[in-house]
Amino acid sequence: MIRATRVLPAGSYPAQVVRDRVILDFDDRRRRRGVVMGEAGVEFLVDLAETPALADGDAFELEDGRLVAIAAATERLVEFRVADPDAFVRLAWHLGNRHTPTQILAGALRIRDDHVLVEMVKKRGGAEIAFVEAPFDPEGGAYGHGATTGHDHGPAAAEDPAIAAAAARRAKRRAEREAVPHVHGPGCGHDHDHGHDHGHDHDHGHDHGHDHSHDHEHGPGHAQVHGHDHGHAHADPHDHDHGHSHDHDHDHDHDHGHDHGHEHGAPHRHGSGHD
Repeated sequence: MIRATRVLPAGSYPAQVVRDRVILDFDDRRRRRGVVMGEAGVEFLVDLAETPALADGDAFELEDGRLVAIAAATERLVEFRVADPDAFVRLAWHLGNRHTPTQILAGALRIRDDHVLVEMVKKRGGAEIAFVEAPFDPEGGAYGHGATTGHDHGPAAAEDPAIAAAAARRAKRRAEREAVPHVHGPGCGHDHDHGHDHGHDHDHGHDHGHDHSHDHEHGPGHAQVHGHDHGHAHADPHDHDHGHSHDHDHDHDHDHGHDHGHEHGAPHRHGSGHD
C-alpha cells in the first residue's frame, strides 16, 4: 500500500495539485499511523515519523507525489463565552489544569462536549454556555507535537492587540518546545504534581498509539486513521507473584489392578476363557 510520510502545511502547496481529500476529526488528526481512504477513493497508509497536529487545510504527500488535502470534521463542541477578562483567564486556567484540549476564540473557549466540565462551569458561573457543531482546532502545546502553524481565530483576534500578542507568545513557546525533544521523567523540569480534585474522568487526549489497525466504515471521505502506535514502556517488569504455590501433589494412588473379585452374592460370569 502506498504511504504518506510527509505533511505539507496549509497554504504551502497549489490547490490544483490535490488529488483527493480526507475528513478527519480531532483525534484522527493526531494519529501517527493508520490506513485512510479519501472521498475520491485514494487509499493510503499514513506513516509519519512523529505524532502530528494536523490542521484543516494541511495535506498528506504520498510517495508518488500526489497530495491529499485534510479537512477538519465537524464535531459537537461546548462553547463558553466569557465577557469579563479575569473570569476568562481563570476558566482557561481550570480547563488547562485538567489537560483539556481547548480552542481559544475572541471572548470564548471551546472544548469537546464533556458533561462533567459543563457542570463545573455552571457551578462556577460567569460564562454563557452553548453547544455548537464546528471543526475543533484547539491550542497546540502538549498536544501539538507535529507541524503546528499559527491559526487565525477570526477577525477579532487580528484586531485586538492583546489577543494578537498572546497568540504570538504561544507560537514562540510552541516553536521552542518543538525545537527540543522532551522526555517526561525525573529531572525533566516540569512539576507534574497537579494537586487538583478532578472529580471527573481524566481524559488526557494523549495519542498513545496502539497500532490497532481496525477498519471502520464512515462513508466516503470521512476517514479515520486506525492504528495508534503507542508503545507503552512500563518500566517495572510486571512479575505478578500471586503466591498460590499450587503444590497439589496429585498422588491419588489409583491402584486399579482390575481384580474383578465381585462378590455380589450371585455368580459373576465374565465370558468364555475368563478364569
